[in-house]
Amino acid sequence: MSSGHQRAANAVEEALSLLAPTWETSGVDAFSFAYPTIGKLIARTYLEILRHTPVLWDFVYDNPDVATATREIRELLNLISRPKMRALVKAHNPAALVCTQAVPCSVFAAEKRNGKLHIPLIAVITDFAIHSYWVHPEVDFYCVASEEAKRYLIHQGLSASKIAVTGIPISPSFLQRVPREQAIKEFDLDPGKPTVLVMGGSQGLGPLQETVDHLQSYSFQCLITAGVNRDLFRTLQKRYAKDRKIRIFGYTKIVNTLMDAADLLITKPGGLTSSEALAKNLPMIICNPIPGQEERNARYLLKQGVAEEANEPEDIARLAQTLFHHPARLKRMAEKTKDVATPYAAMEVARHVFRLIRAANGDGRI
Repeated sequence: MSSGHQRAANAVEEALSLLAPTWETSGVDAFSFAYPTIGKLIARTYLEILRHTPVLWDFVYDNPDVATATREIRELLNLISRPKMRALVKAHNPAALVCTQAVPCSVFAAEKRNGKLHIPLIAVITDFAIHSYWVHPEVDFYCVASEEAKRYLIHQGLSASKIAVTGIPISPSFLQRVPREQAIKEFDLDPGKPTVLVMGGSQGLGPLQETVDHLQSYSFQCLITAGVNRDLFRTLQKRYAKDRKIRIFGYTKIVNTLMDAADLLITKPGGLTSSEALAKNLPMIICNPIPGQEERNARYLLKQGVAEEANEPEDIARLAQTLFHHPARLKRMAEKTKDVATPYAAMEVARHVFRLIRAANGDGRI
């Protein structure tokens, strides 16, 4: 399974390998590494909250009262993870640390604060907005996705000189584009009919089956990804096995080609998926955002005019039909993605990492 945080980290690794081929990079899922047992419990609890009581996550997310109440617990978790993180750094002896998730970033920031770590620490934010758990004066540099995120960090007292608006790093593979007609034929679909890509994130969350049911009342061609949700994948396969207008995928590494084939994306507004779609100039209908980070992503995308929003399956299908009936409206959304997309974000992040390492070694040249 690959979360958005991991995909962003992989993208930065890939970009660094292009920028500095002789350098070695190591990608580590620091949360699972530090908390191999409790981490799985926390991940399962998080998913159950999102599925059954999302309002609870809405209350918890970036809530200063909750942050204050849980400070001692978070400090305890940091204390538990500290020996493993120190051993990790000692084993790899890195020239810099790049964090795409807030938890390891906070641990390494504490290590710098306590004088135990003396290498550059770079935070890479994988959503268009940023929450308070990312804010640490010890972080040497922030790569953020939007001007809004930069303003937030400055408001928190951080210097503008240590913040760059790079966008969210996505794999350089998304720079490659297959002509729509060719991509459509790869999935044995009709190039003359509108094609909708339906995604529920890596976990296959949201009412995907109901959405696809309603889309079929308008006879759209559909490409559907169920992520790692095997129950959903099996249900969809059984339900649409004989439907020649539908192609169903589980967790897949061909999202790049799926987006090339699609005229419209229906998705939860995760930072990575949204950034990949923007790089492909693919208009979006965003639906059922996770309270907190995805709600903020949704607001950003709607404000930029690259997406429209609907949450009920019937409304999603109706909105898709409306957009296809008004191609000029759909085209305007696609055009606006060109002003928002940051397809080279991974390389921009890599350049900042490169610069910080050279500066730390007494050579500021790039």
